[in-house]
Amino acid sequence: MSSNDTIDLRNFINQAKENASKNGEVVGIASRITPISYGKENNEIKAEIPFEVYLNKKFLIGSYIGISLPFSKSLILGRIINVERSDILAISKIPALTPTEDISSLTTPLSLTIELLSEEINGEVVPPSSPIDPQSPIFIPNKDFIIRMLGLPKEGVEIGNIMEGYKELDIRLKLTDEILRHHILIVGTTGAGKTNLLKVIMRNSNIPLIVFDIQGDYVKPAAELGYNIIVPITSDYSKSEINDIIANYLKRSNISNKVDKIVGPMVFLDGEKKFKINLIGFKLVKTYGLIAEVSPFFSSQGAAFFKMLTSNCEGTIDLWEKNCERNLKSLPLHQTTKDNIIRSVVLLRETGVIDTYIKEGKTDLYLDEPQYNDIISGKTIVDLRFVLEKGVSAATMSAFIIAERIFELVDSRYKNEGKETPFLMIFDEAHEYFPQSGRGDEGKEALEKLINRIMRLGRVRGIGTILATHRPTDLNDLILTLANTKIALRADEDALMKIGMDKYTNLLQSSPAGYGIIRTFSLKVHDLEFRSLKFAENSERKDST
Repeated sequence: MSSNDTIDLRNFINQAKENASKNGEVVGIASRITPISYGKENNEIKAEIPFEVYLNKKFLIGSYIGISLPFSKSLILGRIINVERSDILAISKIPALTPTEDISSLTTPLSLTIELLSEEINGEVVPPSSPIDPQSPIFIPNKDFIIRMLGLPKEGVEIGNIMEGYKELDIRLKLTDEILRHHILIVGTTGAGKTNLLKVIMRNSNIPLIVFDIQGDYVKPAAELGYNIIVPITSDYSKSEINDIIANYLKRSNISNKVDKIVGPMVFLDGEKKFKINLIGFKLVKTYGLIAEVSPFFSSQGAAFFKMLTSNCEGTIDLWEKNCERNLKSLPLHQTTKDNIIRSVVLLRETGVIDTYIKEGKTDLYLDEPQYNDIISGKTIVDLRFVLEKGVSAATMSAFIIAERIFELVDSRYKNEGKETPFLMIFDEAHEYFPQSGRGDEGKEALEKLINRIMRLGRVRGIGTILATHRPTDLNDLILTLANTKIALRADEDALMKIGMDKYTNLLQSSPAGYGIIRTFSLKVHDLEFRSLKFAENSERKDST
């Protein structure tokens, strides 16, 4: 090789070092000892860190690392997945006759195994593809380089900070409108931080939303933030005065706000933040069509004929047999279909959510549905605890009627005005609403039709859904298919396997609350470790990115 060739090669290396220095601090080189080979089946390489650098820097499993390529002149972001230290005897393969101590033999390089994540070529971040040259400069990347190479968005709902192993970086993870509209599934066991993460999303979202709350976890935070609360009431409270219901509700929810005024079923409360509680119910004459679709009781034929029969008679659910059943007897239906309709009506009545009334003085106040135009322009919690007392079916049916009404309103805007309506629906304990089984083949078909409407058609119209569960194995498979972003918190192997993230079992089983992996198509690196913000943090905090 001529001296000119040597000078040219040195220029390549110097340029690579310069590129590395612009994006971080040079600390080592790609391995000279091990051949550098990677491809579809293997995306790992070796690098070596001088002993002096190793003493002064921390190289932890999970840490991000940069590689500057001399000949392609591109940059690669990687992540340390293995570290190795060897005594000089191990490197030279000289057997030790006696186990004597020799401190000088410890001054050996640190060997890193680096998983390759992304590559920047001509300003575009793509999957790694360029050959990595031996002696390519290795560098500790700065914050801007990490953000760029991960493809982290500048705008969106802040949910947490990017992690390097268990080291929390000063880099925020945000959910873009695109991620939200393509739906999110959050999986984690009890105490893993699901509810906290949903509260953070609820608080930080600039998009109007509704949270279906089956356990009352979001009621007090909603009151403190000034959101509206919708409370479906059952027939068990038909003899209760509205004042007594509200007093009991505030005590049960540990809310200290004082009642300002009561207008019909709407209660306005004063305090640090003003909010409204709206007691609601569902009238048969308005909702019989939806009820037939979203309740778990009817067969497909039973639902169709129930709608037809109910449209031709009047009255409340209590009077259905008196006003409608005579028409049923005249229809040429199989007896099993007739039995299904009659049995379903009885079960509907038992839910207590149809034609509900409470006392307003001496008057029976029949409860109606909320103003859905108000819901799609703000933040709302649907507290399902009262209807849950009548069973899960009562709670989920109430949620589905509200969800369908919202879809109908958004769909109408889309069809009549060509207008999308950004909106989020959040379901905690999602397996209760969208179970894998337990409703029979016809019930499962009706449920999946509902899922398709909300998630497939809703996405085009602006609706995104966020679903959280600790039992994804009990969740309808269609949810798993349609949720394009998955977040795994601490969970068991079966749960992680269900969402295709079982390779993180050991990492997540011992992880603290809020630590998780997000897998999404919208970022440059599909699997990212992060730690969620704490809901208790001041919401008016400085943006770290």
